[in-house]
Amino acid sequence: MKITAPGKLMLSGEWSVLEVGIPCIVMAIDQNVGVEISASESITLNAPDLGLESIQADFDGKKLSWKKQLDVKELEKLSVSKNAIEFSLLYLKAKGKTTQGFNITTFSSDTLAKLPNGETAKVGFGSSAAVCVAIVSAILKQHGLDLSQKTAKDLVYKIACTAHYLAQGKVGSSFDIAASTYGGVLVYKRFDPEWFVKEMNSGKSIAEVMDSEWPAFFAENLQLPQDFKLLVGFVGYSASTKELILKLNSFKTEQKEHYWQIINSIKSITEQLIQAIKQNKQEEIIRLLKENRKQLQDLSNSSQNNLETPELARLADIAEQAGAAGKFSGAGGGDCGIAACFSENTAGKIKAEWEKNKIIPLSVKIAEKGVS
Repeated sequence: MKITAPGKLMLSGEWSVLEVGIPCIVMAIDQNVGVEISASESITLNAPDLGLESIQADFDGKKLSWKKQLDVKELEKLSVSKNAIEFSLLYLKAKGKTTQGFNITTFSSDTLAKLPNGETAKVGFGSSAAVCVAIVSAILKQHGLDLSQKTAKDLVYKIACTAHYLAQGKVGSSFDIAASTYGGVLVYKRFDPEWFVKEMNSGKSIAEVMDSEWPAFFAENLQLPQDFKLLVGFVGYSASTKELILKLNSFKTEQKEHYWQIINSIKSITEQLIQAIKQNKQEEIIRLLKENRKQLQDLSNSSQNNLETPELARLADIAEQAGAAGKFSGAGGGDCGIAACFSENTAGKIKAEWEKNKIIPLSVKIAEKGVS
């Protein structure tokens, strides 16, 4: 059985989505991660893209452990996959199901970009989140869950979110997990992390936590205008979101008032953008995306976090000079930037100019379906 989960790109709401109750607009994109699962006597994980094959595991009903000694790097590479398997099995056990063995193989080569020199690079499409969603879905489907149901998608989101959030050291908003799970374009608000940690430490079973309503969590599809053109450019190097979050937390502590001023501005822009998209106000959409970029520049400069690097700035400037909107997408610091416009001609000019400036245009479409 094969399961695929799409990657993600953020349209609006970077950084502000880390705060409870503040929306972002995230797009699921057709750069998929795949998982193949087959019945087996034991549990075996293969991650050829990570250079790891035939890693066997034991599940004793409480936790998953690898059968062979792995070094620190290998453990880190497998931390998300391990959590995804463990929490899926814990949930099934808590629901009274007999868990079966399986052989699981992950593929994430679609989320890599080919560079002009022939090498490939990770481009920030959220492949670890997509792998997590695909593994959880594959195990639940193997045990009889119908993934086409909305309630099943909600469960996949919650288990994958738990696995990913804890593997990442309790950082991040899990908007990437939502995009991979539900697909399409989403208005997303994060779960309440304080509530979540309290629940997980409360002694309740994993099933009780997963089956309950999650305060503050919100995910609803949004339809982009039909002639909306999304362009994606890769600047040639990746960023570590985890490190950027830690740096930004220092800025939040040291300059609380300025931090909240920027976050509330991004919140307001995102809320206005949701309405502009619903009403197909093209000029307003472009204006608000440009405004979003200005707030992210302020955040970048004020936190001294170099979120809008010189290459990402060039990518956005080229888009603006062509009459479009441009900005980094996601955490910043590298990876991808996006441009948005409503004209094929404008799109062509931007791509040509990006290539002249060593920015690699990527062929990306919205993935309407989530994990399946």
